[in-house]
Amino acid sequence: TTLAMIGVESARNWGMSVARATATHAARGLPFGAFASLLPPDTFAEDRVREDHGDLLVRYRRAVVEAAEGRPLLLFVDDAHLLDNRSATLLHQLALTQAATVLVTVRAGETAPDPVVALWKDGPTERIELAALGDAAIEDLLSRVLGGPMDEASLRQLVNRCEGNPMVLRELVTGALDTGALVDEGGIWRLRSG
Repeated sequence: TTLAMIGVESARNWGMSVARATATHAARGLPFGAFASLLPPDTFAEDRVREDHGDLLVRYRRAVVEAAEGRPLLLFVDDAHLLDNRSATLLHQLALTQAATVLVTVRAGETAPDPVVALWKDGPTERIELAALGDAAIEDLLSRVLGGPMDEASLRQLVNRCEGNPMVLRELVTGALDTGALVDEGGIWRLRSG
């Protein structure tokens, strides 16, 4: 997600229109739930329930594209493995018709809806799988973020606990800084016991 957000900021800097959706377990129970904030306000009106699914897709695809006001559109969907099938189909159609450049995150080991998997399986997008951070990368990252080196014992603790997951590493470091468990002692960062 953090890496994708850097891509989103780059797209904004290039003058692209950015639309963002976050899929959740709660929204998964609603047709087009993840895209509710991007769709026309009458999306969930009772008369729309009877509307043909294909017509809805065309209308919603048009609404998302028109919101970009003629600028190239980047559609970012975080946790796309949690999309309901209709949202996943809308995402796939936006990518397939090249109406939008899509950027999605899918958590490793999760099962994604077929239209999301089709994004990289059948085209039109490229799948980039991020591997766990190695020990040297974690050490370098911590040194850059903290502005100085970390003692070996503290580094080992963080490496072992995060298991190469950058999100977990960030949370561990943020929590340790907030509680005062991670301190700068003469230019060397150390975790205090406990």
